[in-house]
Amino acid sequence: LGGWSRLTACMLQESSDLRDPLNPAESTNISSTFGGITSMFSKVQNSNLGLAISSVRSRIRPWVTDFGAVSQFTRPGDDWATRLRINVTYYKGNYGIIFTGFVVYSIISNPFLLVSIILLLGAWSWLLGMRPRLEDGSIAPVTVGGRVLSGFEQKVALGSFTFILMMITSLGSTIFWALGASMFFIVAHAITHKTDMHEVDAEQFGVPGQFTPADASA
Repeated sequence: LGGWSRLTACMLQESSDLRDPLNPAESTNISSTFGGITSMFSKVQNSNLGLAISSVRSRIRPWVTDFGAVSQFTRPGDDWATRLRINVTYYKGNYGIIFTGFVVYSIISNPFLLVSIILLLGAWSWLLGMRPRLEDGSIAPVTVGGRVLSGFEQKVALGSFTFILMMITSLGSTIFWALGASMFFIVAHAITHKTDMHEVDAEQFGVPGQFTPADASA
């Protein structure tokens, strides 16, 4: 009976601990952790990167009800040039996402290229961000094979290695393929998508007041 009593007491104590609120020290640690995360996201949002992302997001038109609305596609006529000019400006955010998608797909489909890019990003990040700095802010020299390389020479060496690796992995041709494929899609979409339902700011087309792009061709 003594053993059962001790076991019951331990179970009740654990149950009580689960119901008790966190002690002040634990609450402080959790609060500081969430505070740090919130501060980090706030800094990213207010940085140039955050502003750029917000700007791109504001230019993306609805994918289903606007960009890909089946009812808005017609065979292009004499107004194909006007459609191309207006739609390229109006859907530039969507077209940017499509181009990025082609680039990402072409890189992922080539494992050797993907590994090479990861290695290059790591090497450049190490050289520019983790290498020791001198008092004037330049990269500290490093000795390789008995030769002292200055910060500039290190950049030249890594740049040369980057160029050679790009040639071996056909990074340039991959980007050109993605550019060509995305341009074909963009032109085909732009000349077949009607423009009479676009509501845009006048500054985008140099016409005063609010208007629909169809008015710009009038």
